Amino acid sequence: MITALVSVYHKDGLVEFLKRLQKKDELKIVATTSTAKFLSEEGFQTTPVDEITQFPEILGGRVKTLHPKIFGGILARPIPEDEKSLKELGIPSIDLVIVNLYPFEEKLKLGLSQAEMIEFIDIGGVSLLRAAAKNCKRVAVISSPSQYEEAAETFEKEGKFSETHRLSLAHQAFVRTAKYDSQISTYMGSLTEGQNESSLPKSLNINLAQFQSLRYGENPHQAAVWYASDKEEESSLESFPPFIQLQGKELSANNITDTYCLVKILRDLARPAACIIKHNNPCGVTTGATLSEAFQKAYETDPISAFGGIYGFTDEVTEDIAKKVIEGFVEIVVAPTFDEKALAVFKAKKNVRVLQLKKSVLDATNGPIWHVRDLEDFGYILEKDIEPPVQPDQFQVVAGNAKQNERIKDAAFAWSVVKHLTSNAIFIAKDGVSLGFGIGQTSRIASVEIALAQAGEKAKGAVLASDAFFPATDNIEAAHKAGISVIVQPGGSIKDKDVISACEAAGITMLFTGQRCFKH
Repeated sequence: MITALVSVYHKDGLVEFLKRLQKKDELKIVATTSTAKFLSEEGFQTTPVDEITQFPEILGGRVKTLHPKIFGGILARPIPEDEKSLKELGIPSIDLVIVNLYPFEEKLKLGLSQAEMIEFIDIGGVSLLRAAAKNCKRVAVISSPSQYEEAAETFEKEGKFSETHRLSLAHQAFVRTAKYDSQISTYMGSLTEGQNESSLPKSLNINLAQFQSLRYGENPHQAAVWYASDKEEESSLESFPPFIQLQGKELSANNITDTYCLVKILRDLARPAACIIKHNNPCGVTTGATLSEAFQKAYETDPISAFGGIYGFTDEVTEDIAKKVIEGFVEIVVAPTFDEKALAVFKAKKNVRVLQLKKSVLDATNGPIWHVRDLEDFGYILEKDIEPPVQPDQFQVVAGNAKQNERIKDAAFAWSVVKHLTSNAIFIAKDGVSLGFGIGQTSRIASVEIALAQAGEKAKGAVLASDAFFPATDNIEAAHKAGISVIVQPGGSIKDKDVISACEAAGITMLFTGQRCFKH
């Protein structure tokens, strides 16, 4: 006979699970009031907890399982001394604990008051899970409905919960309670520290759930595992990853990182748009009248760098686009949708990874995103990793006259792209088309010269965006020589006055955004 203690908030799947156990062995169920009522209505014979404890639930249900006759039955070891204590005190041995906790995080999303939230802090349930997990030498513990299927299959096959399985379930239970405590401590910290959306917590707990092992890390000799942010009440893995792989080789760590960088850029672009990524940086990014036009112009920005790149699209990829894509060597193609003819084209290149983004992935992210930087023995840095949306009407005109310059729209486009480039970053664009990139140089003039050299004659009348201020007028002189029409930059240098004067003399319109966007 198996004696199971059952106390659950979410009851989905419970009936089916218990029925499968019953088919294999005799099952005695001890349950808390609401769970006992539910199971009785489903035809199960149950024993209420207070019948075991001879003590009623009190304080509106706040105290119901916290009793020696419950915890003694769970914590008793399979040794003569403990078995004797149970017998002398009339405590039934409990072999299986099934608990899922009050949905604290689910309720937190509803914006409930502090008083309401406090009532969703589970005390007895957490204690039951910890007790059962501690005594996994004898007791099995189910801490989530997601475990029902595997547990039932194991029990049906072996006729028991094996020691290995109990140990695994115990580990999962401690992971669950650790995450639960983390959610509560973060919430309580927000109350005591007066946090708001832009503040940083005094302590930080990060909950991750392993999703899958990867082929390798940044280099083939480095192992890597992909984790999801485990934020949901039960698991975030059901909605993870943010794309569906329709075909192609297994993803590597670099593939995933590049795809993330690609999506961040696509989110900021007006549709239709296309972007090509190489080593976390774009080598072509364009908006156009059609998606096909946008892709063609993005590719033409730098065909050499596009070799082996990741191609991303804001809209449905058609057969025509697919045929253009496979003319060169491409690692990954990313889009929200693909038509059937396009997928047929990609099948001819079986190694090409085709990723379909899930719904709303391209939508602008709401609220702050926290970025954690691991500096090993230098600790960790936590920062808000999101730039304010581009608002060209708020750009400050410090030289020239923006109202008379048709490139103001390109200034917004250029600023929305340059913030994604590795510093020092320079981006040149015209008519929504990328012309030149200066990325990751140790001096700004070096980045300017690289971007201008790539743009060539097309730089005439174009917009140049810089992720940080210009420290000298040599950058302006180079831009003027190349025929740049508009420069958009944060401003804030002690040399601003000289830089503005240089622009005025060169007939260049200069816009200040007031917001630096370094990316290291």
